[in-house]
Amino acid sequence: MAATVGEREASEAQHARGCLTARERLDILFDHETRREIGGAGQGVITARGLVRGRPVMAFSQDVTDAAGVMTQAQATAIAQLVDQAVATGAPIVGIHDSPGAALVEGLACLTAQAMLMQGQARAQGRVPQLSLLFGPTVGTAALSPGLADFTFMLDRASALYLAGPQVLRQALGEIAGVDALGAPSLHAAANGMADGVFSDEIELLFAARDLLDLLPTAADQPAPLVITADTSDRLEPGLDQLVPLDPAAPYDMRELARALADERAIFELQPDHAANMICALARIDGRTVGILGSQPLVLGGVIDCAAARKATRFARFCDRFAIPMLVLLDSTGVHPGAAEQSRGIVRDVADLLAVLARATVPRITLVTRRAIGAAWAIFAPQRGASAICYAWPGAEIAAMAGDAAAALLFETGDEQKKRDYAAAIADPSHAVTAGFVDAVIRPATTRQTIAAALRHAAPAQEFGSMLPKPSPTGAGHTRERNRNG
Repeated sequence: MAATVGEREASEAQHARGCLTARERLDILFDHETRREIGGAGQGVITARGLVRGRPVMAFSQDVTDAAGVMTQAQATAIAQLVDQAVATGAPIVGIHDSPGAALVEGLACLTAQAMLMQGQARAQGRVPQLSLLFGPTVGTAALSPGLADFTFMLDRASALYLAGPQVLRQALGEIAGVDALGAPSLHAAANGMADGVFSDEIELLFAARDLLDLLPTAADQPAPLVITADTSDRLEPGLDQLVPLDPAAPYDMRELARALADERAIFELQPDHAANMICALARIDGRTVGILGSQPLVLGGVIDCAAARKATRFARFCDRFAIPMLVLLDSTGVHPGAAEQSRGIVRDVADLLAVLARATVPRITLVTRRAIGAAWAIFAPQRGASAICYAWPGAEIAAMAGDAAAALLFETGDEQKKRDYAAAIADPSHAVTAGFVDAVIRPATTRQTIAAALRHAAPAQEFGSMLPKPSPTGAGHTRERNRNG
């Protein structure tokens, strides 16, 4: 359909601002010439279905050239209908947000339509993946929509996300704060982790969304795509033999290990600037999508604090909902003991993480690279069963308490030889193998081979997505099949 003069002028105005139009954003998100619009026009939003790397995706794109993209009752209803269709057909949902806010003149009618939309998003959680891409402001009640998504990306210097803006804050509370202090991408990327990624360019952001969708299943009852590359599973990584420093207190980058294990050394890290002592990333190993949870010795020595626990909990819950196996890369001396963390509720946050991992039904492989001490082992210790496997590298210390600290408590002052002998024994993971807590001690260079083989042969979970909301009375349960990607 040919564009009208008004539409061409609006597009030119967008381009003059350095921005893509709503349809151009959809065309970059979707495979070439696969966009099919659904619903009517003139609602400040484009709703469409299309393909991303050959698989179906449903998306909406708010259109600032149509009534400024203001969220109206009609717009909220159109998006809600798209969400319902996506759930019914088993397709991921991508929301492209760019709107100055709700139509206040519509009052309660608009607010109720927004509520219906967000309730639909809530029902879609755990059934189809949801991505929110923020290209402009997302404010007021509409800010809750990205909060319901599984992943949120923001455009640097252009997007903003907040419930109440500077004027409302000043009138209601007398507080003076600018937009950056309330909802800038840097705030959501680092301080609270609301943003899973921040990008400087619109096309870069859309390509990242395509890459992420390529790693995910289209729905909770579908497998993630199996993608075989030239990077064979028997690749050795001799450099890993020297990854862990001889000094037990020296840091190293756990991302190096994650990349060494991943196909083509590619990982998709989420929330990289938030709670950096915990790595959450998606990758493929031997063609299969895996969720990687890794303690990061470079930051706080890999100790788990409130933010790290919440970050890991959210990611682990997503992996289990969508039947993505988890790989835990563990090097941590435990939970942050500080008074500030205690006051922030670290007991509840860590307990929530432990509960999500304990209830998870997907295969989980744990690798202890150097230390799994105290609560760190209690949280990530694999459940004994055919779908849980634990490996350790030589010299890994797996214990209730660090060897030197335990020796100091157990032996009298002056009995230094006994202390050294005890600490050395604790630092030998063979005792954990003998006790049945660890399956094998493996050479670091062979880790990719070992993990790939474990993923191929891991027993299937008993059901798809143990964290799924209760199915409707007409819904049927799903059973994971062995080697469902193979």
